[in-house]
Amino acid sequence: MPITFAAAASHVPGMTAWADAAPVAQKDRVYGAFDKLRQELDASATDTLIVLTSEHWANFFLDHIGAFCVGRAERYSGPVEPWLKIEKADIKGDPELAAELIEAAYDGGVEPGFAYELEFDHGTMVPLHFLSPRMDRPVVPVMFNTLASPQPNARRCLEFGRLIGRVAAKSDKRIGLIATGGLSHDPGEKNHGLIDSEFDHRFLSAMAAGDADRLGAYTRAEFAKAGAGAFELLSWVALVGALGGRKGEVVVYEAVKPWATGVGLMNFTRALAA
Repeated sequence: MPITFAAAASHVPGMTAWADAAPVAQKDRVYGAFDKLRQELDASATDTLIVLTSEHWANFFLDHIGAFCVGRAERYSGPVEPWLKIEKADIKGDPELAAELIEAAYDGGVEPGFAYELEFDHGTMVPLHFLSPRMDRPVVPVMFNTLASPQPNARRCLEFGRLIGRVAAKSDKRIGLIATGGLSHDPGEKNHGLIDSEFDHRFLSAMAAGDADRLGAYTRAEFAKAGAGAFELLSWVALVGALGGRKGEVVVYEAVKPWATGVGLMNFTRALAA
């Protein structure tokens, strides 16, 4: 069955934890963009969400880091951060779909790790809070290592995304894809507060064009220059791979200084019907 929904969204915790710190107009535009995407997701009658995401030392630390990890749990809980101002929820998994994804990846030359137990932090919970607030759709999380060097390169993420897209397209379920993270930010690092809008606009333009060649050519140095948090955009690169280079549209972009992040949301759902 064709993929029924696809979007990319920043997951900055300030969007819920200190929402009112942002200028009202910027907050309203970001919230309005999420609302538009939520309406499209609801209209798509999507059964299950594959969330291309990252975590922030909630499950893994330097004693064991893999490039990718697929969650195959029956249930997940989150957020782990009590200060996020999102009510803790119990979220159903889809271990059958997760197993299909893992097996296809191994057969296709990508060997992700997998876990039967994972907790969700803001990286997953913030987008779900806005896009699927009832938390009633099963989720298959696909975690990308964006914290510990060396991170997987963009070309590898693009290829992994293509594998994910093939699994989703062959499923008898109506599957939605959400990529989370970014854009430019350097949380807790020496350049905390950095927002590189020029980088953000270039990256968003490549995403909107479905330019897999350009996205796959991004280097670790390019991401690092835009802040440590920019490595989260590897999941966005994977999304373009999963969608076969379909074009998308930028729903909103805001450089929100109180949230210390270039915040972006993209919609690819309309391109799925083309």
